[in-house]
Amino acid sequence: MSGEIIERRTVKSWHGLEFEIVVWSNWRAKIGFMIHPQVANFMMRHGLPESVRGKMEVLHEFGHVQTFPFVLIYYLPFLLFSSISDIYEFIVVTAGMLLFWEVLAEMYVFARFEGYLSVYRKHASTLTLIYWIALSMLLIFPFILVL
Repeated sequence: MSGEIIERRTVKSWHGLEFEIVVWSNWRAKIGFMIHPQVANFMMRHGLPESVRGKMEVLHEFGHVQTFPFVLIYYLPFLLFSSISDIYEFIVVTAGMLLFWEVLAEMYVFARFEGYLSVYRKHASTLTLIYWIALSMLLIFPFILVL
């Protein structure tokens, strides 16, 4: 993996899963065996110091694991009150669920990272602001389209 490791941590979730999280300087992360690009983290943490960014990204990745059972709640209105009739609706609803999962993971970071708001007050970027505005708008789109 080209890029240096900026944070590495072994974690255990509340539902018993134990694994290693690794964050590289080139905006890649590994959670367990899965290596993936840090697209959301890039937009949320653009301009933050690397040491802070690494700690926040590990918490964000761990937040995905910790909040996974709650992501299923996103699907409940679609299962109970609509019939997803075509592939386009399925893709929109699934994309909405993934966006919701990003928000839940970041809420986990907010709850666990001391000084979260002060870090963003010092190092906020326009890209971060645009990301949160777009994400907020896209989260409600599946409900408007399908329900």
